Amino acid sequence: MIPEQFGRVGVLLAFALLFPALPLAASYAFYKLRIRPENHDPIKDATYECGVESEGTSWGQFNARYYLFALGFVIFDVEVVFLYPWAVVHAELAWQAILKASLFIGILAFGLAYAWRRGALEWR
Repeated sequence: MIPEQFGRVGVLLAFALLFPALPLAASYAFYKLRIRPENHDPIKDATYECGVESEGTSWGQFNARYYLFALGFVIFDVEVVFLYPWAVVHAELAWQAILKASLFIGILAFGLAYAWRRGALEWR
């Protein structure tokens, strides 16, 4: 039973390693065989940003608030993932589970209030 399960994990691991490695190896082989074109020009090497011509170099500094805002979104998005199974079976759960879920929501609400109070959700 256990070797069969490890065999399945081994197949998935091999697939996970080979899936990105094969295109990279093919690209390198095409480069060595001079099949892949290598034409450099300023337009091809320019930074592309959603159809808007870029200004300056691609090494510009970004405001860290973008990342903080995205991180806050990810945290509260993961909250929904954890609450969905609870919401599906809430009728069969005991009061303890409901109190634990309420505590979880309360902690996240406290975190949101803290971030809001600190100004992490505002653009200055």
